[in-house]
Amino acid sequence: MNITTENKFEGTAVNQIERIHKPTPEEFKQKILSSRKPVIITGKMTDWKALSLWSVDYLNNVVGDKEINIHVSKNKIFNVDPEAGFTIVSKKMKFTDFTNWIVQEKTTEEYYYLQQSPITITFPELVPDIEIPDYIDKKLFMITNLWMGTGGNVSPLHHDMSENLLSQVRGRKRVLLFAPKQTSLLYPYPAHSKIPHMSQLNIDQLDIDKFPKFQKAKYMECLLEPGEMLFIPAFWWHQVYSLDQLNISVNFWWKTHFKEYFTPPGRRLVAQIPGLIWHTLKNFAGGNSRHSQETSQS
Repeated sequence: MNITTENKFEGTAVNQIERIHKPTPEEFKQKILSSRKPVIITGKMTDWKALSLWSVDYLNNVVGDKEINIHVSKNKIFNVDPEAGFTIVSKKMKFTDFTNWIVQEKTTEEYYYLQQSPITITFPELVPDIEIPDYIDKKLFMITNLWMGTGGNVSPLHHDMSENLLSQVRGRKRVLLFAPKQTSLLYPYPAHSKIPHMSQLNIDQLDIDKFPKFQKAKYMECLLEPGEMLFIPAFWWHQVYSLDQLNISVNFWWKTHFKEYFTPPGRRLVAQIPGLIWHTLKNFAGGNSRHSQETSQS
């Protein structure tokens, strides 16, 4: 059974996101990374064991009753608390209880999402089933995360300060993307807040009177299929909708070049948080030992 989102955002995308079949690392660097635009990569996940193995039964057998941290929502939108700086509600539960909830399609007042869970730390038994793409400079690599939930879950509009390859394993995701230059139209939280990377907008139930400039925003849209990777450049705003009953993604983050901090969202952070400049420079100056420490703590 397919479960789709009930979003109401129906604007017209400015153009479709290009699909490129299995570019070489050099092609990725020269044509994709340098373009600073989202691109869907096909064919790169063909050798992943996860594509054929990651059924609920397989995951239950491999992961078992391990206790995991699940984010909880009353309305399927997984917001971040502006005061605390993290998802508002979470709970501990057994992995098998979580997957059973997905499979049984339980009617509940709570909706669950396993978000941004570091695979090497939380699910090391699943590491052999995936591959870190050779597009990523090993010196800049940060972390690999697992995302798992059901249809209808929404990650609200935000940007990341890192380059991102969102890799779809099960189900589909609908992704809306807004270029960094549109930051002023997207009403981000203040740069000095704990969530300056998040937008205040609920674009599916937009308050035009409160956020009138959003009507001028232009976006790109894609439907990410299993076996496809979406490159989301650093500082690109994106809202992600999970589709279908079982939805599993893996994403890879790596450090962006310092020049990207001169994009509108980057500049507003640097202007408000001068220490960010020093922190970023330290990241790029650090050696392999420091990189290993950062990765293990993420």
